[in-house]
Amino acid sequence: MLRRAGDPDPAIVGELLREAAPRMTCPSCKSIGLTAKSAAAEDEELDDWQAAILCEACRKPIPTERLEALPSVKRCATCQKRAEAGHTDDEPDFCPRCGALMELRVSRGSGLTRYRLFCTGVPACRST
Repeated sequence: MLRRAGDPDPAIVGELLREAAPRMTCPSCKSIGLTAKSAAAEDEELDDWQAAILCEACRKPIPTERLEALPSVKRCATCQKRAEAGHTDDEPDFCPRCGALMELRVSRGSGLTRYRLFCTGVPACRST
């Protein structure tokens, strides 16, 4: 609908959007017929919205129903069930010097078995 232009006129772009919006399809819900609002109306609506609280494990938004029932909750229901069942997917550790992945290995020596984190990056790093 637009010819290639480095800086198209905003009034033309707005009018083309208003004309094409009823034929557009939403990529998430697949409904046809989008509506266009002015930026001023958008700013007024943003004041009514709450900030989404993200799950500390999966980083997805926690449903508002769960937050209303349990205001201090930090995880979504799925991640909480996994944690209670003992299935934790801890994030890997990274070397503070070179940023490579750290690996848990058995340390050499006599006596008790000990485990230490070793850097898997360049041999010169040898961070433990």
